[in-house]
Amino acid sequence: MIKNLVIDNIALIEHVDIDFREGLTVLTGETGSGKSIIIDSLAFVLGDRADKTLIKHGCEFAAVSALFEVEPNSPVLAKMSEYGFGDDCEILITRKMSLAGKNEIRIQGKVATLSILKEVCSNLVDIFGQGQHLALIDVKNQLSVLDAFCNFDGCDSQLVELYSKYQAVCTEMKAFGGSDAERARLIDILKFQIDELENANLDEEEENELIATHKRLVNIEKITSAISNAVALLATDGGAVNGLSHACNLLRGISNVEEDCVDLAERLDSARLEVDDIAQTLEDILSKTEISQEEIDRLEGRLEYIRTIKRKYGGSIAEALKFLDDAKKQYDNLVNATERMANLLAEKTAIINKMYAVASKKSQIRKDTADKLAKRIMAELADLGMRGTTFVVDFAVQTLDEFAKMPSADGIDTVEFLMSANVGEPVKPLAKVISGGEMSRFMLAVKNITALAEKIPTMVFDEIDAGISGNVAQIVAGKLANVSSNKQEGYQCIVITHLPQICAMADTNMRIEKFEQNGKTHTSLTLLDESNKAQEVARLMGSIGEHALVSAQELITFANDYKKTIHA
Repeated sequence: MIKNLVIDNIALIEHVDIDFREGLTVLTGETGSGKSIIIDSLAFVLGDRADKTLIKHGCEFAAVSALFEVEPNSPVLAKMSEYGFGDDCEILITRKMSLAGKNEIRIQGKVATLSILKEVCSNLVDIFGQGQHLALIDVKNQLSVLDAFCNFDGCDSQLVELYSKYQAVCTEMKAFGGSDAERARLIDILKFQIDELENANLDEEEENELIATHKRLVNIEKITSAISNAVALLATDGGAVNGLSHACNLLRGISNVEEDCVDLAERLDSARLEVDDIAQTLEDILSKTEISQEEIDRLEGRLEYIRTIKRKYGGSIAEALKFLDDAKKQYDNLVNATERMANLLAEKTAIINKMYAVASKKSQIRKDTADKLAKRIMAELADLGMRGTTFVVDFAVQTLDEFAKMPSADGIDTVEFLMSANVGEPVKPLAKVISGGEMSRFMLAVKNITALAEKIPTMVFDEIDAGISGNVAQIVAGKLANVSSNKQEGYQCIVITHLPQICAMADTNMRIEKFEQNGKTHTSLTLLDESNKAQEVARLMGSIGEHALVSAQELITFANDYKKTIHA
């Protein structure tokens, strides 16, 4: 059970510290006072979505802590030990969120993840809100509701394991192309890709040479002009070669009278020879720069083709060549896959047959459980004033051929909840025949059974009284008192209500009020004594004055007498 809940900066709540007790705790208050904020805060600390809009206006963070007490044999303790949180029967959970995006979860003071929090808390509290019945009347969810009551004795895990093997076989078959037609289609695709890549004759060195050549071609005019001008400066009449030759002759002419000029003349002659060789080399280069437009088009076309192939097969020549290698291997596997495919098909068929056999056992367990569940629900509904109600779980079961088309780890069943609230009337789908008030009672019946089956010690009902009043409301109040009593396994119920009958039946009453202070709206929670409880019951009855208090006290006395019979 939950012993304490501390809420800081959630919606209208600045700070509230709530001590909960065993039995039936009822929270009342005017519409909009913030009753559901208590439930939202509890859901948050148990792992519900962290919605930053819940942070109180003007605050940087919101935090909730909850203290629980569980029995020594509680399945929660096994999870606690598994994740290293110890096995103390008192469990403290805290959760904090901030506008800055920093979130923190702690269990017994140790940091935990959201997934671990949800797993640990799954057997602590069961919260039922007004909209939850919509999920129950949806046929798609009814099989999972039934499964929650079933003891499959390993059938479910065995079916999941077989389904995993089935998926592995299907994956391998898909790698071989699936059916013969699909495999032939894939072989054609691979053959085309292999031919295209082999015909491309890709080579990284060739690509580098083509890129370099293309770069040169782009600058061919600049290259030609520079070389032509250089040749003109060096080799034409009046150029450097002639100038050096003339200077050399002049020095030789005076070498007989100036000895130093002999060596200089030789050096000038060597320079002339070097410059003349450079000029001839430049003329050779210039003669080779004449490239036809046809050659340019061929080069650019080849580069564009290589780029296209790279885009299709990985983005680089290395990736394209790797694709080619993989495609060849896959092609060889597919061409020679006939025997392997036959073996895989036989294996797939065998797995489906095993799955169907296990699913059939699972189906029988569901049917047996459904009969017991229907009887228990009808008994609960009879206690809730719906005697004569017929409840049936209707089954549609797949044949082997139907199952083989789309095997599922869930099994072969589709179920639908059928009900008739009146003797002599045929059963019909739940959504078509159940009223709002009946739905509330039906949900209460289901929740009672769920709590007993799952051993969840705390049930929270957020305005389950929708659509009921009068004598039915008194019956619902009695049922809530019954399931939350120590005699009935010690379950704790926390209920938000507008009904005076439920308020009067409470073991603990709390009133939630909204008030203004310093220009801000706040929510407060007050533990009611017997006198204030009578006033709250009178308020819910819609009466004022002494006579209203007398009526309220009579209702409380009736409730107290009823609870004595439970504990007797």
